[in-house]
Amino acid sequence: MIFLDPRSDIAFKKLFGDITHKNILMSFLNSVLGRSDGAKIVGVVMNNTNNTAETPQSKTSIVDVRCTDQDGNQYIIEMQIVTQKDYAARAQYYSALALSRQLAAGEKYDKLVPVIFVGILDFKLFVSNANYLSHHLVLDRETYSHDLKHLEFHFIELEKFNLTLDRLTNILEKWIYFLKHAVDLQRVPDVMQDVVIKEAFDVLAQSNWSKSELEVYDKYLDAARSTASQLDTAELRGELRGRLEVAKKLLGLHGVREVSDLTGLTIEQVEELKK
Repeated sequence: MIFLDPRSDIAFKKLFGDITHKNILMSFLNSVLGRSDGAKIVGVVMNNTNNTAETPQSKTSIVDVRCTDQDGNQYIIEMQIVTQKDYAARAQYYSALALSRQLAAGEKYDKLVPVIFVGILDFKLFVSNANYLSHHLVLDRETYSHDLKHLEFHFIELEKFNLTLDRLTNILEKWIYFLKHAVDLQRVPDVMQDVVIKEAFDVLAQSNWSKSELEVYDKYLDAARSTASQLDTAELRGELRGRLEVAKKLLGLHGVREVSDLTGLTIEQVEELKK
């Protein structure tokens, strides 16, 4: 069996942005937010179901939902999966927008509900923190009291998650493993036979996607590969320019072969600079 990659915008939105699969969304969010009985999310309403990005250059796909928990509390959760390294600032920006856009002209601030941001990252964002899941709240610096409750952030750094199948012990670990490795699996592992996770695998099964959906998915992956290749090429060009500049300065002090050894440039490249 072939499973599509849940880290692509198209599959991510199909998993978590489709109200017909709300049990998947609620299970995932309850595990990430650490919600236990009495405070679990039991209802979700999609605020925006038409923001799927078709290419990496398009606006980042956001799953935007209004949630209700067992205590009757309501809040907005925004989810994104990205590979952009300015993400901490962007997460705060999107959350502030979601908070500010809740009120119409003349409405009072008591109508605001909290905004909870969940980011799934394909890179390491917090170098000083070894945990793959981190929670960020607005706390008082002296007392650590949590009085400003309208914004909070939760980040999953997939690069830091290294558990193997035989070490998965709870639903959170199974969800993170699913996000990172589903595309590499040929069947649902025995340890991941939870009803809701099996439903998620079913959503990702290529055989359950229509021809038009697969065309959009393939188009996105092709654009993603093209973008990555362009970035790699630009990086290499920038590195080469830097070495050429260093070589120019060294040529006044060293011979061609020494400059070649010091900079990693070929002798031919250094000789061309010398001309």
